[in-house]
Amino acid sequence: MIETTFLDMKNKMNLDGSFTIEQANVKLTQIVRNIMGELKRNKELMTLLADVYTYDDYIFTHSFNVTLYTLAIGVELNINVKNLEILGLGAILHDVGKMLVPLEVLRKPGKLTEKEFEQIQKHADCGFHLIKNVHTVSLLVANCAYQHHERLDGSGYPRGIKGDEIHYFGKIIAVADVFDAVTSNRVYRKAMLPHQGLEVLYAGVGKKFDNAIIEAFRRAVAIYPNGLSVELNDGRKGGVSSQNEGIGDRPMIRILEEDGERIKEPYEVDLNKNLHLLIMKCLDIQEPA
Repeated sequence: MIETTFLDMKNKMNLDGSFTIEQANVKLTQIVRNIMGELKRNKELMTLLADVYTYDDYIFTHSFNVTLYTLAIGVELNINVKNLEILGLGAILHDVGKMLVPLEVLRKPGKLTEKEFEQIQKHADCGFHLIKNVHTVSLLVANCAYQHHERLDGSGYPRGIKGDEIHYFGKIIAVADVFDAVTSNRVYRKAMLPHQGLEVLYAGVGKKFDNAIIEAFRRAVAIYPNGLSVELNDGRKGGVSSQNEGIGDRPMIRILEEDGERIKEPYEVDLNKNLHLLIMKCLDIQEPA
């Protein structure tokens, strides 16, 4: 539904972008409500390793993932239902301005020129102006699009605002946006592992990102979902069997292979109790029936 809505918006944008967003508002709000329902029924959000699209499809997948992460953070922070709907809609539409950025710039595999990077940066401003004239959508939704690239120290764009000048919702979406961006495959680089994505966020605590929001993200999101096959830094391979609550990057691993051979009696390893162990790769192996 997100993909269909975005394509419809793209096709009609030259006619009346604001009216198109207004028409899409009902559908997108329902998506947010559906996702919120799923979050309430399930404690763990396990979406990280869904198929990642590249090129223009990336915008749709990215928007969906960022919405899931954003709402998980919002629920963890006890944001009320009405504000969660606004926050979720802001997350879905945070990159809508990219529809006005030339595809050859969005798809470019190499380093962007200064002019091309300026074109990319304009998506935040474009998204804001597209959304703010839609009277059925809260102005906060427009500000989510406007501020998701702003940073606490003023190093972000498009306005370089800092600290409390950035709306709380903008700060939340910023964390979700960066995590999904760095842990997704792109035409110009390979994806980071989830714990590496967390390290990027923690490296920016107090300077770029709000620490309380990052901690809420870590508690709310199971970044290594149950059933995922992984390889540890000591060469052992297995699958994620369960989660340590509130510590999504240190799950329980059921070891299935040692020294390159399958073992007859699989056993459990708790990464939260074995801090010297790290997940180094995500694999495609299955436990025998």
